[in-house]
Amino acid sequence: MKQFKHIKKLISNTPIIEIKYKFENKINYVYAKCEWYSLTGSIKDKAAYQIFYDAYKNGLLKTGDKVVEATSGNMGISICAIANLLNNPVTILIPKNVSIERKQLLKLYGATVIETNNFTESLKMLKSFKQQGYFCSNQFSNPSNTNAHSLITAKEILKKLKNKSPKYFVSGVGTSGTLIGIGKVLKKKLNLKIIALQPSASKILTNNPPFDSHELQGLNGEFVPMLFNKNIVDNIFSITNNDAIAMSQKLCKFLSLGVGISSGANFLGCVLTGKNAVTVFPDDNKKYLTTNISNTSIKSDLVDRITLLNFKVL
Repeated sequence: MKQFKHIKKLISNTPIIEIKYKFENKINYVYAKCEWYSLTGSIKDKAAYQIFYDAYKNGLLKTGDKVVEATSGNMGISICAIANLLNNPVTILIPKNVSIERKQLLKLYGATVIETNNFTESLKMLKSFKQQGYFCSNQFSNPSNTNAHSLITAKEILKKLKNKSPKYFVSGVGTSGTLIGIGKVLKKKLNLKIIALQPSASKILTNNPPFDSHELQGLNGEFVPMLFNKNIVDNIFSITNNDAIAMSQKLCKFLSLGVGISSGANFLGCVLTGKNAVTVFPDDNKKYLTTNISNTSIKSDLVDRITLLNFKVL
């Protein structure tokens, strides 16, 4: 278990920035945790760390055991990176429509990558691997995922927000580990409200069909994850593809914050609260260069009405 001590140092204490912006003639602040400073460049490192730590501690996993997971990319990359350090071979089941960069990174980390038609198919394939004795990290139902963000991420946020008073915590829902893990702690400690984000093209959280494909990689549009706890969620916002992409582009162009598409969605969710809000920027834009994030013709009236003023590191 000594190796976990060193791994944790590589996934902890990512910076938090205070972004000042103007919208509808009002100035507010977004407090964003920059998770691309972590080991593999995403917030999923924390969840993967906690899943492996708990599995080893409880005797569910040992060196040499095979690991499998269904993922849209970031979680798989995090699992592979940590599994490499523990000598656990990894197989990743991934929908074919995710960015090429994510698939390439998975292979660079040594994963066996199996592409599927969609996420639902990936989840169905997990069963056969479990029957073969593979350890499944079960990111959509494993409480270690949520606990990682309660024990690590939320505490780091609270430490930096000592003199701040955000009114909302906003996050997209993938596994919902980030939303629920951080949200329940901040709601208790800061008495703020929790906003969950879903793709406008697939409003799965509000059960509003049709559930179409979308470009907000990292946000779940096929099913409501088991970790999602609607009892702590105060509201659900829907974000369009173009709005999220345009916001990511704007953050990069005007503040040099090269964030991914889900980060753009999270920032917009904060803006739409009309108050000071805290969120996470789950990853950077380098995993999306072959997606529409590189399309400079993307337009958004909503994003055009937002003026990014400056930021500082807390």
